[in-house]
Amino acid sequence: MPKVAIFLALILLTSTVSNSYGFTSGDLVDDSFVQKNNNNFFDSNIVDIAPDFFTNNNYKRYVIFGAGVNDSDFLKKNSIYGIESNQGFFHVAVLEESSISNLISRGYNVIEDFQLDFHSEENIPDASRIGKITGATLAETNYNVSGKGITIAIVDTGVDFSNPDIQDSLARDKANHPIMIDADGQGIVLTNATFFAFVDKDSIIRNYSKPIPEGITSGVYQSKRGIFLDISQDGKGTNVPIYNSFFPQAGSAAIFNGTLDTDMKIGDNNRDYIKSKSGIYRLGIMYQGGLSGPDSRVQVVPILFVDSNVAGKYDTLIPDLSTSWEDFTRFDLESGETPKYDFDFTDEKPIILGSGNEFLVYDSNEDGKIDYSAGAVGAKVLDVYGVIQNKKIKVDETVNAINGTLLPAIDPDGEFFGVMTDFMGHGTGSTSSIASKGIQEYDIYNNTKKFVIKGVAPDAKIVPIKALWFGDTVYAWLWAAGFENQENNWKFTGKTNVDIISNSWGISNFPTLKAAPGMDVLSLMTSLLATPRSFDDDYPGITIISSAGNSGPGYGTMGMPNVSPFGISVGATTNNVFVGYGPFENEPRFGNSTLHNNDVVDFSSRGPGIIGDPKPDIMSI
Repeated sequence: MPKVAIFLALILLTSTVSNSYGFTSGDLVDDSFVQKNNNNFFDSNIVDIAPDFFTNNNYKRYVIFGAGVNDSDFLKKNSIYGIESNQGFFHVAVLEESSISNLISRGYNVIEDFQLDFHSEENIPDASRIGKITGATLAETNYNVSGKGITIAIVDTGVDFSNPDIQDSLARDKANHPIMIDADGQGIVLTNATFFAFVDKDSIIRNYSKPIPEGITSGVYQSKRGIFLDISQDGKGTNVPIYNSFFPQAGSAAIFNGTLDTDMKIGDNNRDYIKSKSGIYRLGIMYQGGLSGPDSRVQVVPILFVDSNVAGKYDTLIPDLSTSWEDFTRFDLESGETPKYDFDFTDEKPIILGSGNEFLVYDSNEDGKIDYSAGAVGAKVLDVYGVIQNKKIKVDETVNAINGTLLPAIDPDGEFFGVMTDFMGHGTGSTSSIASKGIQEYDIYNNTKKFVIKGVAPDAKIVPIKALWFGDTVYAWLWAAGFENQENNWKFTGKTNVDIISNSWGISNFPTLKAAPGMDVLSLMTSLLATPRSFDDDYPGITIISSAGNSGPGYGTMGMPNVSPFGISVGATTNNVFVGYGPFENEPRFGNSTLHNNDVVDFSSRGPGIIGDPKPDIMSI
């Protein structure tokens, strides 16, 4: 048996309670989400959402595991991904509730997947001095250590790179393409609507009176106002398939139909227009957003996709961010004001993968500061629901497919592309604390003095891996550690994809997993991934860092996976930094004395671990 199978079997056997099986609901999922059936939340003035989108569905995410051989063909065919050996198996699947009874009857452990507990980061009053407080500034000054040459995977809520302080931190491959992974499968954008333009031998667009080619959605026409995609179609409108990034939490399916009714401009005249070498323009709607938190709102972005260099090879994306901005902020307008949609692609910046400008950002008042971000183009997204299953996609050799295919960042046939977003902001905050360049000035204390905030490793490169769910973290870690999967058999590629895996989250509801913290799947996986040669003779191991959590002050409050003996856990400490303003002038952050600085702060989780090892391993602020 290969070494990787032996160790994965050990994980599965150790974390499975013998003779204990059944269904356990994920108690971290907010099943009472108040916006779920609120049509206004999902609505947009750009696209009309079909009523069936708001129909409740019976699908949920499940984690299925057990000892021995998995003999369920149903599970193998319907899982997002899985790990299997003769001694045990672990699968993540999206299934109807009615289908899990058969799995339970086989003696399999079935739990409803749940969202991770992302550890809150306390506001730091002296944020501009983080480097001095932690010693990072001293390390850079004395030893020239700034994170250069180090790549860090941020397994979190995603990362938004719109802030110039962290734009340069985004890791890129040899072709300068961004390296971003979406293990949750949220970031797919379909561009299936097609529009035919009749272009003569002199590259002039002419109106076309004959029937458009078969299989084409609509046409392109010329008028005195410019060149337009014929979306209104004499008042009938155009149906556009849209990927539902909220599924299965909201919506009846992973794809739903939206209707557009306003023609969109692609040129000023029949000689000055956005070029498509094939004459076929592709249109899609990016429909992303957050279901909870202060920024819970839907972003709707019309996207034009063209083959600008070679006919049939789509390479250029043009987002109508000005229209999206008007739609996103329409609820913030003063009474009597209406949004000013322009439905115009000609005044937008084209995006080409590898150009370095893959960021979907918009400056609404042209003051040089970014007001709006819709993420970044170039994410490789796990096709969780098989929406691209009918296409033969050539996947990068270094990022292979599993049960759910990891899609390329952009489909050269023009059917889809991937985006990285962060609507919770947690992953973006984690990235900034590490890799912020400290070039932006901030008015932190609401006075005239400006400050810069520099991260502890400003020259490090960041690979964002979106994993909002417990079930997706295993995939995220294995990919980061350099493993690829072929029919549930994971193999080491010979090189890790990153140097460090950072996890600023944890799981405190260990009864759901029926394993004590430290003996659960994630803690055991952490220890094994951190151990050289554990999975393969050539496997070098990888550094895994996790925040200790906010379950203090009691002892033994470390959760999973931060309690893992071989993982590095980071706790929070008091310090003697003085707050220099307001009623707290000359007072420390904690208590009224500096005598007890550098103690573990009250909210920080504490060890010992299950085997008595001291935790946390290191401390920070």
